[in-house]
Amino acid sequence: MMARRLVIAGICLAVLIAAVAFILDQMAGKPGPTAAQSTSSSAPTPGSNATASGTPTPGGAGEPTQSGSPASGTEGSGGSSSDNSTEGTSSEGGPSTAKPLEVLPPVTTTPTGLPEPSAPAPLITGSLPQPGSAAGEVVDGWPAGVLTLPEGTTIGSTSVSTSGDVLQVAADGVIGKPQAEVLANFRQSLVAHGFWFEAAPAAEGAMAERFVRGTDTVTVSVTTTGTGNSRFQLLGSLRTAAD
Repeated sequence: MMARRLVIAGICLAVLIAAVAFILDQMAGKPGPTAAQSTSSSAPTPGSNATASGTPTPGGAGEPTQSGSPASGTEGSGGSSSDNSTEGTSSEGGPSTAKPLEVLPPVTTTPTGLPEPSAPAPLITGSLPQPGSAAGEVVDGWPAGVLTLPEGTTIGSTSVSTSGDVLQVAADGVIGKPQAEVLANFRQSLVAHGFWFEAAPAAEGAMAERFVRGTDTVTVSVTTTGTGNSRFQLLGSLRTAAD
């Protein structure tokens, strides 16, 4: 009788164990809250550019990026293949049209400027006159062949002096002509000997011109007197040469 009860109790215990095992097996097959949450978070969100497999989403823009393909210029490419493939070619894939830099040859000679013009020959030759001055007339030694006073001049004074090989001259006089005409008379005489001229500073109401030939210079200024005549003053430096 006791043995029979033990057998029945063992059978019941085995049935109970089998039922518990079946229930545990069913619970393990169902997804839990954590698994559902993980699945939800991995789903693509609206507005993203592409899914992990490279399929563009409705809100994305541009071309999808393929999964697993390396981006251009990444560290995996090393940069060497790109550099080698583009060397000697233009950006459009054709042969490069860039010209090589031209290197100028070294300068072997020193550049020189234009030669300075030679000084004109002196207008006055021979021995220099003795320094002196004269009132109302032309002084001895005055270079009349170079400096001709205007016709009709009433001479006030004339003078000559020397400094090395330079003859210095001075004169003043009055003439019944306008200022411009007096200057024109001197201009005509001096330009014939190779002088060029330019306007020179003058006092208010006066006129002046400067005449130049190499190192020779003559300056003439003209003012108007109270009687309407013109008074001129002349200063000059002329280079000379011995015979």
